[in-house]
Amino acid sequence: MRGFLLFFFGLTSAVVYGQEYKNQLQVRHDNDFLFSIDRYYTTGTGFDYVRVIDGDFLLRRSLEYPIQLKISLGQETYTPREFFESNFDLLERPYAGYLFGSLQISKASEKSIFKLEGEVGLAGPQSLAGKFQVAYHDFINSFIPVWEGEIANSVHVNLKSQFVRDFKIQKSNLLSNVSLISEIAVGTKTVYAEQGALAYFGKRAPTGLTSAFGRLGDGPEFYGFAGVSYRYVLHNAIISGHPFGDSSPFTLDEVSSIFKGQAGLVYRGERNFAEVVYYFQTKATEREGRWQYASMTLGRRF
Repeated sequence: MRGFLLFFFGLTSAVVYGQEYKNQLQVRHDNDFLFSIDRYYTTGTGFDYVRVIDGDFLLRRSLEYPIQLKISLGQETYTPREFFESNFDLLERPYAGYLFGSLQISKASEKSIFKLEGEVGLAGPQSLAGKFQVAYHDFINSFIPVWEGEIANSVHVNLKSQFVRDFKIQKSNLLSNVSLISEIAVGTKTVYAEQGALAYFGKRAPTGLTSAFGRLGDGPEFYGFAGVSYRYVLHNAIISGHPFGDSSPFTLDEVSSIFKGQAGLVYRGERNFAEVVYYFQTKATEREGRWQYASMTLGRRF
């Protein structure tokens, strides 16, 4: 692990110190191993490239803040708790893997952020999530999930928009900002609407420059955050299959109302970025329990 971190943070050492950094590479890993055996959303890995755009790009930039572009590649793994069970009547959810790529554009103003994202993904065995999990468990000499009743192969296209309204808290020794976050997703993978609120503590940059919203602003940051949200779900193909025809051997109905919580810590230096977050979520199917997992992101600007 130490060797990987040294390699990652040394990727762009040839760049002259003190230049204006308009790019960032980052890697994220999610896992539930701190809280339980693998279950529900058990692991995910993503790679992001973020770039500041000098002019307009689909969206018109504001006078103060440039447009940002983010390209992502990722894989997610979902499993029931019953690893050795082949009877679908006893499973809390289907096995499912998802491999995806996405393109996000974000626009900032003094007190708000708008993001628009398009995503294309592959669900089912073609995502290779099951093969990766089985190979990893075999490597560490651990239990091998049976992956019976996996969601069938399918192709998905999704669109997502997010609007953030950020409020600076004056004359507070504890809070620095509070933000309201509204999000809508439509497509073959997921259809939902979500409303959340986050509170920030510590040294955080202004709205259009802070890493809290994925912005590549200058200046150091070190802050914590915590918040809650409510999501109303109309469709989730990772549970109920593709909406336009599905051949999965086992699917369930998704739960419509989901409550979520998160708390985390963020550091941003001259070029390095690190974030650790704890996530909580109520059940996504009637058979499930609650979700818990941790996420770590490391980034490097250049």
